[in-house]
Parts: sequence; structure tokens; C-alpha cells
Amino acid sequence: MVQYETLQGIRFAAIPAGKYMMGHDYHPDPSLPDTINVYYADEQPVHEEQVKDFLLGATQITQRQYTEIMGTDANLSTFRGDDLPVTNLGPAHIREFCNKLSEKAGLNPCYVQKSGGLDPTKNGFRMPTEAEWEYACRAGSDTFFHTGNTEADLDKAGWYRGNSGGKTHPVGQKEANAWGLFDMHGNVFEFVGDDWNPNMAYSKYLPKGANPDFSYYHTLNISRGGGWFSDPSVCRSMTRSCFCNWDYIHQSYYMGCRIAKNLS
Repeated sequence: MVQYETLQGIRFAAIPAGKYMMGHDYHPDPSLPDTINVYYADEQPVHEEQVKDFLLGATQITQRQYTEIMGTDANLSTFRGDDLPVTNLGPAHIREFCNKLSEKAGLNPCYVQKSGGLDPTKNGFRMPTEAEWEYACRAGSDTFFHTGNTEADLDKAGWYRGNSGGKTHPVGQKEANAWGLFDMHGNVFEFVGDDWNPNMAYSKYLPKGANPDFSYYHTLNISRGGGWFSDPSVCRSMTRSCFCNWDYIHQSYYMGCRIAKNLS
């Protein structure tokens, strides 16, 4: 059963604890379209991840939600509308938003102001980790999209190059997944809290035991989900992308966010 909780005007879905196989072990399959069943080395090796229960935004953060915390002048989105996802964000914008939202809610901010690092002991809002994001996106499914494996299935789940009309769309219009999350496939890319190991870019997952948390001094941040202009393969549950994270330098009309919160 889907469980929601509204905090500071933002609806969160309760994501249950569990484990899953993260990534994608590519095998040619004539029954699957080659626009979707694509080999990306960075999705390997497939490995088990265990995730604690947590809260995750049911939708991408909207321009209304963002400006209520950051002010009207802070909305740099290219496509304008209260219910459209806020865009033209870099990770520094998102960390600042999370901290201010936490303070307004009477919670302890998760991000250290000077370094930009994450303090996982705090109870405020934050970006989800990459493992949390994929786990929540899959919601127990093992298909490329939570709706299935085809482009027609993607059309049910999100906005991408084939149906977006070249723009973002109001959040929550497509089918939610089994855990009540909307637009996990497409509309806008979502930054996660992990940085991309510069020595392993477009290669393999980090080895077990490596610290996946955001590092202020690294230059690439991982994003997930694809966007309104993306090919179907980029919108899959397991597809990884990376973008520059230098303070406010990276601002783009296809980058947005979805925020998380610890339950304990």
C-alpha cells in the first residue's frame, strides 16, 4: 500500500527497507528494442544493495515549492509554471534549498555549509543516494521502466523525447510506480548525492567500501532518470548520467531534483 506524508507542502512517499540487484547486465535480446536494451559499461557489475527505509519526494520539486523557500528571484527555470519542475539547478542550489527547507521545518540541516559535504546523522532534507534512487525507481520491478520494457511502456511512465513536445510538463501526470512515485522516468534529470569517481568515469561501479557521498572537490555529480529530450535508453531505471557540479556553474534547463529524508 502506498503511504504518503506531507512535510512543508511537499508530498513524500514512504520507501520500505529492502535489498535489490543494482545495475544492468546487458544481453542481446531480439525481443527488446535496441533503443532501450543498450550496453552501458557504467551500469556494471550488477551487485546487491541494501537500502534502509526513507522518505522520497513523490514528485520532482516544483517551481512553486522551490520559490516558497528560495524566493521568486531564485527561479531560473527556462520553462515557467508553478507546477512544472524547477530547473536550471546545480547541486549547490539543491543543497542550499534542502538546508533552508530543513531549517523552516525545525530540522537539522544535512549539508555542511562551507564544504558542501553531507552529514548523514542529521534529520533534515537531502538528495537521495544513487542506490536509494534506483531502488525507489524500480519499486520492486525488474524491467527497464516500472511500467515495462517498451517505448509504449515508457510513454505511460514519463515525458521523454518521443512525447514531451520539447518541453517539461507539470509533475504527477503520468503513472506512478508501485511506491507512489511519479516521473522517475523523464521530465527532468534528477541529481543524486553521489559524486562520479573521476578515475572510473564511464566505466564500472565503485568497489564495495568506497565512499559514494558527494565530495565538494570532485567535478562530476551523478544524475538519474533522463529528461524531456532524452532517448528512451537514458530514462531507464538503471541508466546513469553525470554533470558538472562546480558550485553554481552547471545550470541547465534539463536538470532538476527530488529530495529525500531519513526516517531514523
